Amino acid sequence: YGDTELDPKDFLRHTRLTRRRALAAAAGLTAGAIGIDYLAACSGMHPQVAEGMGRSQASRRKAHELLASNLSVGGTPRDQTSVTDQVTFTVFDSWNYYIPNGVDYNNGFGQICTEFLYYYNIPTGKIVNWLSTGWEYSNDFRQITIHVNPKAHWSDGTPFTSTDIQFTINMLAKNSNLLNSSPGTVSEVESISTADPHAAVIQLNVADPRYHYGFICSLAGGFQIMPEHIWSSQDPTTFKFDPPVMTGPYKLHNVLPNDLVVTWIKDPNYWNIDVLNCAPTYAVWRSASTDLDIAFEDFKAGITDNGSDYTHVSQLIKSGFKNAEVEDKFLDPCERAILINTKSPSGGGILKDYRMRWVISMLLDRERIAQDVWVPPSEPGEYPWAAYPRNKRWEVPSIAAKYPLKYDPPKAEKLLDQLGAKKNGSGRRVYKGKEVSLQVITGTLASAGDEYSIGALLAEELNKVGISSSIKYLGASVLNEKQGTGEFDLLSQWLCGEVFDPYELYELFQSKYALPIGKLAANANQDPRLTDPLLDKAVQHLQKLSPTSSQATLWFHDALNRWYHDMAAVPTIQTLYTQQFNTTYWKDWPSNDNLYAPPDNWWGQWIFVQGHIRPA
Repeated sequence: YGDTELDPKDFLRHTRLTRRRALAAAAGLTAGAIGIDYLAACSGMHPQVAEGMGRSQASRRKAHELLASNLSVGGTPRDQTSVTDQVTFTVFDSWNYYIPNGVDYNNGFGQICTEFLYYYNIPTGKIVNWLSTGWEYSNDFRQITIHVNPKAHWSDGTPFTSTDIQFTINMLAKNSNLLNSSPGTVSEVESISTADPHAAVIQLNVADPRYHYGFICSLAGGFQIMPEHIWSSQDPTTFKFDPPVMTGPYKLHNVLPNDLVVTWIKDPNYWNIDVLNCAPTYAVWRSASTDLDIAFEDFKAGITDNGSDYTHVSQLIKSGFKNAEVEDKFLDPCERAILINTKSPSGGGILKDYRMRWVISMLLDRERIAQDVWVPPSEPGEYPWAAYPRNKRWEVPSIAAKYPLKYDPPKAEKLLDQLGAKKNGSGRRVYKGKEVSLQVITGTLASAGDEYSIGALLAEELNKVGISSSIKYLGASVLNEKQGTGEFDLLSQWLCGEVFDPYELYELFQSKYALPIGKLAANANQDPRLTDPLLDKAVQHLQKLSPTSSQATLWFHDALNRWYHDMAAVPTIQTLYTQQFNTTYWKDWPSNDNLYAPPDNWWGQWIFVQGHIRPA
């Protein structure tokens, strides 16, 4: 833990590459058995948070009593309260999205308190106008007008206007050290004016037909607009914004730091209540138990509506339990992938050769990973994006056929010979006079992390072909540093980028982001550090073209061809994240048959789930 290196053979022998066994084992490993202090040391969490977790475990034991008295863990009437389990919360008195440790975004603040100009329903590919009624560009894509919904107002009753958009963009432009500022949304602005309270006119310093993407809540969140009448008199680098005043259907009710719980209350004066009238009066977001058994008992007893794990709940349903549903068909936009540092000096710099990167692709048994590692079973990746029906328009079968993502160790061995990495008398590969050694790192724990299992499988395959390899888990802070500075060889993680069109993915791999090893890359290409002038050329043409224009098609094809050729990020499998819902108190959750919104409770689109569920 923290900085652990394991022999992949040992790990794979014990896990048999199946997370089902890991989950079963984890279910018996309680916080009480190994101690809260040890958990805190593993995760690097603050001691006060660990202490809070200990108290939180005690509160779980009391939760059944609260349920019997029809009270939620937040102290509100259970039949009027939706209860959502999440990760461990650490911030309870700050709601500033733009500073370090300024807010726990996924405690309901980013889901039912905050709203966005537009929402994107990834499963359907539809954009929903919300705080804005739409946008329009000038013919040269250097000006965009955002039309503000005249109905919208902040939770204190102050109208939401174009000046709030203007203020937020200018505030971020003046304070470059603020976080989560959507760089393009701010840096591309030459000027912004407010023609009237319901129209913000933004003049851009470049032609950008995709500028509006930054304002859409797409991958979990989007550009957050702050109320000028509150923030204009504050220092944004220190302001806690407590309590938060946003436009969403819920306002802050109370926080219980000792129990790691945040409770929200429905705003009776919500501006869009005629469109989104949420049934729960209260919404509790709480830190889920780190003990899977306790979390499962909470779920089974109806203490939480959205929690526990797939394996436990699936078995519960099979046993005849009626008040549970599992959604297990929603594809995450980010495939699992192996990210390759093309500038790594390891192995004599062998990863700089695209053929070595294809060796890695050929050593990934995607069918085995999809069926034995991932729970529930998934599908191998073919393109560098999620296999949504709407993404078929970006597929080019003739190009994909040139670059098959197939498990083929014999071909990988031949390719190693061709690039000059031949075996010595000990059976180890030697490149430029040095034995080749490559390390796989990951940020998920060996006990239950799918990315760890994928990395361990790759390390085993590399050893089989004569390349010394191991798998290492790194804590979040260490991993982020090594990832950002390029001090790694291979990273078992995920591949994100394409949301609206593939340009978003290709743009991240431009040569301009390929910083030297050791220099922190704040954005983009911090993983592969790829340099490819031909991919750059395609990206630069696509940047100026609307993705729906006929001129863009050729450049999309060129970019896809170069992306496959370079193979700086190797897709493994499509990502399935399941959601388990309890229907004791609330029904009409997202389901496999009716995926009306992304079902993940940490996404901004959860607002539509909150507005859709009804009393059971």
